[in-house]
Amino acid sequence: MLEIGSTTDSEFVNVLLTSYVSLLENNKQETFSFNIIDDNLTDDDKRRINLLRQSYRNCAQINFLGTDFAELYHGANIRSPRSLIKENTYYRFEFPQLVSCPRLLYLDCDMICRGEISALFNAELHDNIIGAVESQMYVDRLELLGVKHQRPQYFNAGLLLIDTKKWKDHDITARARQYMKEHADIIDFQDQDTLNAVLADHWEQLDPKYDLQSPLMRHEKQSADPWQRKAATHALQDPVLIHYTGFGKPWVTKGEYVSPWRSEYYKYQQLMFEKIGH
Repeated sequence: MLEIGSTTDSEFVNVLLTSYVSLLENNKQETFSFNIIDDNLTDDDKRRINLLRQSYRNCAQINFLGTDFAELYHGANIRSPRSLIKENTYYRFEFPQLVSCPRLLYLDCDMICRGEISALFNAELHDNIIGAVESQMYVDRLELLGVKHQRPQYFNAGLLLIDTKKWKDHDITARARQYMKEHADIIDFQDQDTLNAVLADHWEQLDPKYDLQSPLMRHEKQSADPWQRKAATHALQDPVLIHYTGFGKPWVTKGEYVSPWRSEYYKYQQLMFEKIGH
């Protein structure tokens, strides 16, 4: 069973459904359990999400984990230089406290799957708390945040392969909540800055093909590491998970942020409408 975690609200239900359809379509040999922290979804939103179980035999479970987190994160820093952020972006901190599975793959809902993810889900974490893909802005934000670290890598928080026991043993949820409150004046990338600060040097670097981000798609940045540059070349040719980060959403049709992979999103959105309806 592949345990997936996601956060959404009514505005992004179709985006989430499109992402889930892409996962189910490309991993028919696997069974999925979807764990959703919902930010006040309507009954109709939940009804549509539950239709996935009727449309896909490999959709085994859909669990709605509640909406009791708004007070914890009310007033949290949501300013960002490169995207539109909501307070519910912080809700991902809560997942390991809410699920009983030993491993959870958290995915942002603005991601499309193009291939099999069993190897990702079962990746070796080498005693680390999470696995993640380096931010393809390739910046050492830990230095800017004043966080002590040995490795200058900074990960994208849109994909988190979580060892839930290690997360709880190290009290990451409480530490993340505390950090985001005490450093609200300096974090520019919300949950991502927070988790990088709390998990510095305790995350496993995963292949970029599992989280192909907008800066790499647009060839904005290049890693200083030769292995990462080679891996990025392969990721661009055949990504498993496409992540429409920042302003580079697939529904952007003009300007510098138009995604070169936007048609992939609409392929699965059309399939989603055929299976689930509007």
